[in-house]
Amino acid sequence: MERLRTVLQKNGIITKSDCPLSRHGTFHIGGNADLAVFPETADQMIGAVRFCREFGVRAAIVGNGSNVLFADDGFRGAVIFTVRLRGLSDEPNGFRALCGTPLAAISRAAKNRALSGAEFACGIPASVGGAVSMNAGAHGDEMAEIVTETECYDAEHDRRMTLRGGEHRFGYRTSIFAGCPHWILLETRIRLRAGNREEIEEKTRANIARRRATQPLEFPSAGSAFKRPNGHFAAKLIEDCGLKGYRVGGAEVSRKHAGFIVNRGGATARDVLSVMDHVREVVFRETGVLLEPEIRVIR
Repeated sequence: MERLRTVLQKNGIITKSDCPLSRHGTFHIGGNADLAVFPETADQMIGAVRFCREFGVRAAIVGNGSNVLFADDGFRGAVIFTVRLRGLSDEPNGFRALCGTPLAAISRAAKNRALSGAEFACGIPASVGGAVSMNAGAHGDEMAEIVTETECYDAEHDRRMTLRGGEHRFGYRTSIFAGCPHWILLETRIRLRAGNREEIEEKTRANIARRRATQPLEFPSAGSAFKRPNGHFAAKLIEDCGLKGYRVGGAEVSRKHAGFIVNRGGATARDVLSVMDHVREVVFRETGVLLEPEIRVIR
């Protein structure tokens, strides 16, 4: 691991040994990673992935940690964070955004240019890379509607490639990246439409207000714990099964929104997983619906 760190640093890539992962996830949970890596350019990102493969070091790529749960034992290997890989450049009717750019930054920039279509993104605590990979959405809209092109790095074949339109294979909370973990998203092109700035601002305010009123933002969480099942809403199924407030240790099914599992203080990853397992078991037993986790577990 020390050899890897030395090579990364020689190439100008920021690293940190024995890094507390709880500081890098919105759940505020997790042990330490052997090495944390913070590339600042697409070339550094590619270099970091290449060097990890060259040295035989396990690597996990994480955006801003908004939909992940880090294991209590940490991560034996390197966690590559994209939080420093930020950049947003204007294009006609849209932007090019580096993978670590906060999704909310795109919503703000679009509002300033009176471009409509990104209002739904104003409150999603995700980076562009994670949002595209999972086709993040809110208020009835999703990334699939605004993403036109994505540049990525195929680590298995050591090549850069570009996906366009339908090649993303977007679906509900998924994309082609879900089945191609060796494809590393670098940059995305977003196309919006001309709109009325006052109307965009009003819609953005309404979305933020709805989020604050309905979601448990006062506690750490990783966002929605489960994907929406076909023909159902996960939160309603969980609430109808009487699971609001169900708690193990410091992890609890939110009393405000049953689709969230929150850290009420001192929660461990084991606590969260225990709550998730119990919720899935009860909901399946009572309704026949098997909930699919939306939270990505890194261990």
